[in-house]
Amino acid sequence: MEIELKKWGNSLGLRIPYKVAESFGVEENSVIELTESDNALIITKKRKVSNLDELLASIPPNFAYPDDVLDFVESETEGRELI
Repeated sequence: MEIELKKWGNSLGLRIPYKVAESFGVEENSVIELTESDNALIITKKRKVSNLDELLASIPPNFAYPDDVLDFVESETEGRELI
């Protein structure tokens, strides 16, 4: 697919066709990352940063701490920790 670049202030802009944007999952105000690689420009969709509620909701109900941190998680406080 060829896309013509257009002047946008002192920069150059490109338009992403609707069908490509839709299949890529980007819309107005989406944040993308532009990376230079040899003779190519790579456009990568940035993942949306989750808020605390979304992160906590993503923990599966059967979650279990790994053995290497289980003792720490279940231990009593020993000083003035803020937990």
